[in-house]
Amino acid sequence: MYQVAVLKADYEGWWLFEGWQNDLINIKNFDSEMSMMDYYEKLIRQMSEEYHTYQKGKYHLIAFYNACELEYCEDCEEDLQIFYTPLCMKDNTFMEVPKIMNIL
Repeated sequence: MYQVAVLKADYEGWWLFEGWQNDLINIKNFDSEMSMMDYYEKLIRQMSEEYHTYQKGKYHLIAFYNACELEYCEDCEEDLQIFYTPLCMKDNTFMEVPKIMNIL
Protein backbone atom coordinates (compact mmCIF):
# COMPACT_ATOMS: atom_id res chain seq x y z
CA MET A 1 0.00 0.00 0.00
CA TYR A 2 1.20 3.50 -0.86
CA GLN A 3 0.59 6.56 1.28
CA VAL A 4 1.03 10.31 1.23
CA ALA A 5 1.22 12.01 4.61
CA VAL A 6 2.23 15.38 5.93
CA LEU A 7 4.86 15.57 8.64
CA LYS A 8 4.10 18.45 11.03
CA ALA A 9 7.14 19.19 13.18
CA ASP A 10 9.47 21.86 14.52
CA TYR A 11 12.17 20.77 12.07
CA GLU A 12 12.40 20.34 8.31
CA GLY A 13 10.93 16.96 7.44
CA TRP A 14 13.91 15.60 5.52
CA TRP A 15 15.76 15.04 8.80
CA LEU A 16 13.37 12.20 9.67
CA PHE A 17 14.41 12.23 13.31
CA GLU A 18 13.59 9.23 15.46
CA GLY A 19 9.85 9.03 16.06
CA TRP A 20 8.93 11.07 12.97
CA GLN A 21 6.02 8.71 12.34
CA ASN A 22 4.30 10.11 15.44
CA ASP A 23 4.12 13.55 13.81
CA LEU A 24 2.29 12.46 10.64
CA ILE A 25 -1.03 14.10 9.83
CA ASN A 26 -3.47 13.74 6.92
CA ILE A 27 -2.45 10.25 5.80
CA LYS A 28 -4.00 9.17 2.48
CA ASN A 29 -3.79 5.61 1.12
CA PHE A 30 -3.40 4.60 -2.52
CA ASP A 31 -3.44 1.31 -4.40
CA SER A 32 -0.78 2.30 -6.92
CA GLU A 33 2.41 4.32 -7.01
CA MET A 34 1.03 6.36 -9.93
CA SER A 35 -2.07 7.49 -8.03
CA MET A 36 0.11 8.29 -5.01
CA MET A 37 2.41 10.45 -7.15
CA ASP A 38 -0.53 12.26 -8.79
CA TYR A 39 -1.88 13.17 -5.36
CA TYR A 40 1.58 14.13 -4.07
CA GLU A 41 2.10 16.57 -6.95
CA LYS A 42 -1.34 18.14 -6.38
CA LEU A 43 -0.59 18.44 -2.67
CA ILE A 44 2.72 20.21 -3.36
CA ARG A 45 0.93 22.73 -5.58
CA GLN A 46 -1.81 23.27 -3.00
CA MET A 47 0.65 23.75 -0.15
CA SER A 48 2.71 26.22 -2.19
CA GLU A 49 -0.41 28.41 -2.32
CA GLU A 50 -1.28 27.99 1.37
CA TYR A 51 2.17 28.63 2.84
CA HIS A 52 4.28 31.74 2.30
CA THR A 53 7.68 30.06 2.38
CA TYR A 54 9.30 26.74 1.64
CA GLN A 55 12.72 25.12 1.73
CA LYS A 56 13.94 22.24 -0.38
CA GLY A 57 16.11 19.61 1.26
CA LYS A 58 17.53 16.17 0.82
CA TYR A 59 15.48 13.36 -0.71
CA HIS A 60 13.85 16.10 -2.85
CA LEU A 61 11.53 16.93 0.06
CA ILE A 62 9.96 20.33 0.58
CA ALA A 63 9.22 21.87 3.99
CA PHE A 64 6.48 24.49 3.90
CA TYR A 65 5.91 27.09 6.61
CA ASN A 66 4.44 30.43 7.56
CA ALA A 67 6.84 32.52 9.61
CA CYS A 68 4.15 33.43 12.13
CA GLU A 69 3.30 29.81 13.01
CA LEU A 70 5.40 29.10 16.07
CA GLU A 71 4.99 26.74 19.01
CA TYR A 72 6.59 27.26 22.38
CA CYS A 73 9.02 24.56 23.49
CA GLU A 74 9.16 24.34 27.28
CA ASP A 75 12.38 22.28 27.21
CA CYS A 76 14.08 24.83 24.93
CA GLU A 77 12.35 27.84 26.48
CA GLU A 78 11.82 29.38 23.06
CA ASP A 79 9.38 29.53 20.17
CA LEU A 80 10.05 27.06 17.36
CA GLN A 81 9.01 27.33 13.73
CA ILE A 82 6.47 24.71 12.59
CA PHE A 83 7.12 23.00 9.25
CA TYR A 84 4.83 20.88 7.08
CA THR A 85 6.55 18.34 4.84
CA PRO A 86 4.62 16.07 2.47
CA LEU A 87 6.07 12.55 2.37
CA CYS A 88 5.49 9.50 0.21
CA MET A 89 5.53 6.11 1.86
CA LYS A 90 5.20 2.49 0.91
CA ASP A 91 3.83 0.19 3.59
CA ASN A 92 4.30 2.94 6.21
CA THR A 93 8.01 3.33 5.38
CA PHE A 94 9.48 6.52 3.93
CA MET A 95 9.88 6.28 0.18
CA GLU A 96 12.17 8.67 -1.66
CA VAL A 97 10.52 9.92 -4.83
CA PRO A 98 12.19 11.35 -7.90
CA LYS A 99 12.62 15.09 -8.06
CA ILE A 100 9.39 16.64 -9.26
CA MET A 101 10.22 19.17 -11.93
CA ASN A 102 8.39 22.41 -12.65
CA ILE A 103 6.17 22.37 -9.57
CA LEU A 104 8.03 24.97 -7.54
